[in-house]
Amino acid sequence: MKRPSMRRTVSAIPAAIGLMLVFLALFAAIFGYFLVIGIRQTEERLVERSSAASQVVSTNAFWIAELAQQTLRRVDAALGPTMSGNADDLGPVLEGLPLLTEVYIIDAQANTIYATVPGANNVSVADRDYFIAVKAGAPFYTSPLLVSRLTGDRIFVFSKRVQRDGAFAGAIMVSFPESLLEELWRNLDFENTSTISLVRDDGQLIARYPPSEEPMDLSGLPLFTQYLPDAEVGTYNSGSSPVDGIARTVSYRRVPGTDIIALASVGSSQVWAGFNGAVTAVFIIVSPIILGLVLGCAWIVRLLYRDAAQARALHASVEANTMLFREIHHRVKNNLQSVQSLVRMQDIPQAAKLDLQSRFAAMAAMHQHIYQHDRYADIDAHEFIPAVVEEVMVAYGANAVVDYDVDHIPVDRDHATPLALLLSELVTNACKYAFAEDQPGTVTIVLAEGKNGRATLTVSDNGQGIDPDRTTGGSMGMRLIKGVVAQMDGTYEFRSAGGTVFEADIALSTEARNG
Repeated sequence: MKRPSMRRTVSAIPAAIGLMLVFLALFAAIFGYFLVIGIRQTEERLVERSSAASQVVSTNAFWIAELAQQTLRRVDAALGPTMSGNADDLGPVLEGLPLLTEVYIIDAQANTIYATVPGANNVSVADRDYFIAVKAGAPFYTSPLLVSRLTGDRIFVFSKRVQRDGAFAGAIMVSFPESLLEELWRNLDFENTSTISLVRDDGQLIARYPPSEEPMDLSGLPLFTQYLPDAEVGTYNSGSSPVDGIARTVSYRRVPGTDIIALASVGSSQVWAGFNGAVTAVFIIVSPIILGLVLGCAWIVRLLYRDAAQARALHASVEANTMLFREIHHRVKNNLQSVQSLVRMQDIPQAAKLDLQSRFAAMAAMHQHIYQHDRYADIDAHEFIPAVVEEVMVAYGANAVVDYDVDHIPVDRDHATPLALLLSELVTNACKYAFAEDQPGTVTIVLAEGKNGRATLTVSDNGQGIDPDRTTGGSMGMRLIKGVVAQMDGTYEFRSAGGTVFEADIALSTEARNG
């Protein structure tokens, strides 16, 4: 009788939980992979955009510086040796300058000789760095961000030292408004959080758009302390701008031939917000799938737990039934043994008494074999036949030896009793007739598996041989043999061949009979 495998049911529970965890881990790994790829691509786009913008800013800064120096040189040449500052001489030189670009000519005492801005005579520049530096000997000078004393505009100035006869004769200045960067910023199609800047190589801010609230010294920033000393071109992430605290991806380039650093800073907060929004949207989309997976696995685990409980109950029921079957067979065996004892006590002929004892012994052996091996559906003939025959031999008290050649053939419960009775009768007959007066001999029992689930049973001895009249008579033994063979849907024959040979073709299972 097959029992439900509760262990398989229970082991399926951690398997289901493990499978759910594997799916979740796989999803997390795939989601994490694409998240990492997305982060990397976003960072690369920020770097590419800021780097390209810094190239544009650097190119424009180079042309602004080049325009300033060319203008300063042409004005110096147009002044002549006397530095008269004649407007007629300077007019052609100043044509083509960008709108709002102003030119100033100052003598050695900081007096204004010429200016494109009205009222320049009323303002002294003697304390301005762009005048002090060239007066001290610098051939050119680039100013940081300034506020014009004439217009109030935010400007930056390029100045040139003027010498006559080897001595300082004054200075020429070209100023550009900070708003010059606005058009460039708009052409880059930047967001409001992105900026472009020009910074002197000592960290002084020259110009910025969108503009800062005031001039700034940036020399203490990582750009000047860490990145510029290593490379004149590069990109880095700034977690917080010193101007407005916004996180940006900053690309920088030193403008060739100048003391200017061009910066393009792309605001990363908005880009990352868009990326985070996309990630959130994807997570919202896949969340129902993940939730369904978790709920489905939880439901499967719940079913498995319920099946495990049912399997435990079924297992307990099977154990109880098995115990009851074992008890029944044990009691039947004990009852048969009791009957054997009663038979021995009866005053009946000894031959009849031995016949009855051997038959009861065969049936008792069958029940004992069943409950000892817990086989209530099929019995292995290879183990069953010797167990029955040995009990019969003990009950009869014969001096014969039994040889077995029995295949492993299943015998179902409906054929076990007929087979036991048939073996009992055949072995008893061999002991009674083949070996008279307790002579020694050999009984050979062969069970060979045949076709379609049938088997051939051969019981032979090396005794005196069989009387043909006895095989055709109506004795109790012959009727019993004929009856049990019929129960097993078989045919049989007796013959003499160095003793008595019984051979029968029988079915040992219901399937073999129906087949």
